[in-house]
Amino acid sequence: MKMTPIKAAVLGGLFAASTAQAINVDALFEGQWYRTDIDGGQGWSLDYMKVGPEKGSFFVSGYVYDDNGNPFWVVGQDLDVQAGESTLNFDLLSVTGGSFDGASSRDVASFGTMTMEVNNCRSISVDISGIDSTFVGQSTSNFDLTPFDEITGYARDISACPYQTTFTSCPSFATAAQQPKTCVIQGTLTGDKTLTNDTNWVLNGGVFVGEDGGTTGNLTIEPGTRVLGVSGNDFLAVQRGSKIFAEGTAKAPIVFTGPYNASAPEAGAGNWGGLVISGRAPLNICDDSVPFGQCEAVGEGGSGLYGGDDPTDSSGVIKYVRIQFGGYRINDEDELNGLAVQGAGSGTVLDYIQIHANEDDGIEFYGGTANAKHLVLTSIKDDSLDWTHGWQGNLQYVLVKQDPSASAVKERGIEADNFEGNNEATPRSMPMIANATFIGGPSDDKTTTGMVLRRGTGANFTNTIVTGFEKCLDIDSGATFDAAGTPQALTGTLTMENTTISCDVNFEEEDGDAFTVQSFFEAQPGNMVADPMLMGIYPTADSPAAMMMDAEKWGPFFDKVTYIGAFKNQATAWTNGWTEFLD
Repeated sequence: MKMTPIKAAVLGGLFAASTAQAINVDALFEGQWYRTDIDGGQGWSLDYMKVGPEKGSFFVSGYVYDDNGNPFWVVGQDLDVQAGESTLNFDLLSVTGGSFDGASSRDVASFGTMTMEVNNCRSISVDISGIDSTFVGQSTSNFDLTPFDEITGYARDISACPYQTTFTSCPSFATAAQQPKTCVIQGTLTGDKTLTNDTNWVLNGGVFVGEDGGTTGNLTIEPGTRVLGVSGNDFLAVQRGSKIFAEGTAKAPIVFTGPYNASAPEAGAGNWGGLVISGRAPLNICDDSVPFGQCEAVGEGGSGLYGGDDPTDSSGVIKYVRIQFGGYRINDEDELNGLAVQGAGSGTVLDYIQIHANEDDGIEFYGGTANAKHLVLTSIKDDSLDWTHGWQGNLQYVLVKQDPSASAVKERGIEADNFEGNNEATPRSMPMIANATFIGGPSDDKTTTGMVLRRGTGANFTNTIVTGFEKCLDIDSGATFDAAGTPQALTGTLTMENTTISCDVNFEEEDGDAFTVQSFFEAQPGNMVADPMLMGIYPTADSPAAMMMDAEKWGPFFDKVTYIGAFKNQATAWTNGWTEFLD
């Protein structure tokens, strides 16, 4: 595999200013580390403090001896450790004397400079240079550290830390970049491939997992791995018949991102493309001349074909994953979403996914039957949740925190379609959505709306909050009203219950509608127009209560809960640990 000269130059220029070096050195590496190459040993302690999105400070301290056996403390700090930065640098100070009660004096002097290269969860290579001539002995040597807990069996389970291997070189399906521990992939990946977490993986253009109608691929991505795009043309697309197994953990999520650290001013929407998965579940976009199961479409951005006749099809697993700073507007009709779910079937697992600061939609379902739980959609520049082409899936636990300064003229928390070309097309879009919180904000130059349900879509909502938008709820298109029935005789195709809304305008009423949106809302049980009493994104003790979900109607996919919105409370929030950018 060979990089084009242009992309190689771009990679070198962008990543030269970056500190990306593969391993996220964070709280997983806290604790006591033990030097074993000298008699009596020597201990060093690492402590991490999170200070911002994907950013923290590390503090090191060691109790060492000089050649004369005199003990003293050495301490240091690295205040700017970015995600993916596996090299830590400390200006060390020696500390002697003093006491906790402050009764005696303490002497502090410059000691030297320590560089720690984190190899894996069990090994840190240390180099101390520039030692003051006052200090000699054990501390001047290069040495390796091992976790004290691993030797003694105390405190923590080192095997739970995901970084178990040390980077040596890029595999045969990738090319080494100029940046340390960074491999570039391009073209089509077939067979079984693994993106390991000892490496930063850079996408060069559209990278495809498998060949539609040809050789398939299974792509495994280890917990804690970072996959980076450099431009809007860089995306990852899983083709029909192939699978992705991106399974992170709450302490080590997988991150798809752009070339900049999250706290860098250059980091933002459109830094790279996005993630696409395509499957063989049904669509509704073809006319009667196309036999059922042969209806297919071409994904946006040239991401490949999708659609088929298998509603239980599986495109793999995406779990504990953040997709940030993506999206690319090729033109007004061809755009890359943060996560495009194209004809994916119910065998696909989508769980614990955050999409942040995407230039186009956050997540869009194009037909299919895929389900998802625990979605976080923050600072999306267009619609946060979008569906079309006959999507019939389930969602539970959804947080949308919309960006009111987005570039879209009409941004929505939800933009829901059946099919634009035929509003009555079947199978009709009809997802079931429970425990969602949609939070918007006012804008000076555009309209923000919590939900726009249009073009014949169906949907069932329960235990939902919509608040902060200029408008909360809008039902459009005659086909949508027809599918719903009437407030006095709802068909069940479009329903909303146990839902609380609070916006400047709660209902968007338009001339010619078959009935008012307000009458639709008020006709169903548990609905209310009221302040949801949130503290940020979380409910307070005063938040409105909801009724128990109907177990028969809502089926085995859904947890049967009695609270409205995405969270029961902040203490038990499922966002804790793996998400960013929620403040």
